[in-house]
Amino acid sequence: MRRLNNLVTLFTAITAFFFGSFITKILSSVDKCPSHRSGVPKLEPHPDLFLIVLVLSGPRNVEQRNGIRETWLRLVQPLQQPYYPEDHIYLPTYGPNGHLQMELVAQQAVRLRKFISWQESLSSKGSQRTQRKIKVKHLFAIGTEQIPSGLKSELISEQVQHKDLLLLPRLADTYGNLTEKLLQALDAVTHHFNFSYLLKVDDDTYVKLDHLLNELISYDRKMLRKTPEYGQEPLPQLYWGYFNGRAVVKRKGPWKETNYYLSKSYLPYALGGGYVLSRKLCEHVVNNSQLLSTYVSEDVSVGTWLSPLRHVYRWHDPRFDTAYMARKCQTYHLLLHKRTEEMMRAIYHGQHCSGIGPSTLLAYYYDWTRTSDKCCDSIVV
Repeated sequence: MRRLNNLVTLFTAITAFFFGSFITKILSSVDKCPSHRSGVPKLEPHPDLFLIVLVLSGPRNVEQRNGIRETWLRLVQPLQQPYYPEDHIYLPTYGPNGHLQMELVAQQAVRLRKFISWQESLSSKGSQRTQRKIKVKHLFAIGTEQIPSGLKSELISEQVQHKDLLLLPRLADTYGNLTEKLLQALDAVTHHFNFSYLLKVDDDTYVKLDHLLNELISYDRKMLRKTPEYGQEPLPQLYWGYFNGRAVVKRKGPWKETNYYLSKSYLPYALGGGYVLSRKLCEHVVNNSQLLSTYVSEDVSVGTWLSPLRHVYRWHDPRFDTAYMARKCQTYHLLLHKRTEEMMRAIYHGQHCSGIGPSTLLAYYYDWTRTSDKCCDSIVV
């Protein structure tokens, strides 16, 4: 009997040892999973958010960050606009081939005219404004690996004061690491916050955040109402920006791509000055980040990563002035790239075309029915 008890005890000990080793191995593998790519510690908890504003900023760009804090980030505290009419919102439907039907050029032109007309109506007497508290959180993403100790101390002081820096300890903040910076920032916000949409911008972009948010709310409300009409098909996921489909792959200079083999031109992508992604698209990128090829340009990378997905709604919008240089100033613009801190303050105080001279860039509607070399020939007039 004693020998039997000893055998039982020995068997139990061996089983416990192997079980413990198995659990330890699982936990070790979990610790290496993509969710820890950024190395960001647990962030301050926040209630469910409608929109996260993610600003990619340089470690030394404190004046630019202060300009953003003191101008366009204040436009939604609270949001004071009448609801944007849902009948002005386009929702894509699935065609017979199972892919979403993008807006035609004529539809894009009508939508822009409707917005301009609605915008003008806001200035008329008797325009009823609705005051709403919409949950929006902004974060400035900054890489802190290998930065000087003095600069790091300045960033810590800035964080203590504003509590809006997303410090990425595993990232050296260089242009060559821009795509990795976006991946780590998406990793952090997707795992720490529950949000519906994310607006990514550079720290030299001015956003008319009240108009953008108001229209995004109407889009979201209409999508929720129309959800049953999609039946068994996946719900469209929003990728909203100013798209380019004819840019030739760069083979020299600072934007040189050494591993872009898919075609001679980049796949359609929203220009990096600013674009909006739905949460599920952020999750797709984060969950597959270890498998995705990265390219020098972060906006090119995002467009390429999302290109195979049939349920992505690519909303091309001429109101996003997000190219490498500013276009001719228009009051209907929602995002304005390449703006200095001084220009942001002037725009905030009503000088819409502050600092912008003549431009050779012409806005276009995107023709999704044509090949990439002909996609962008329909000029906005």
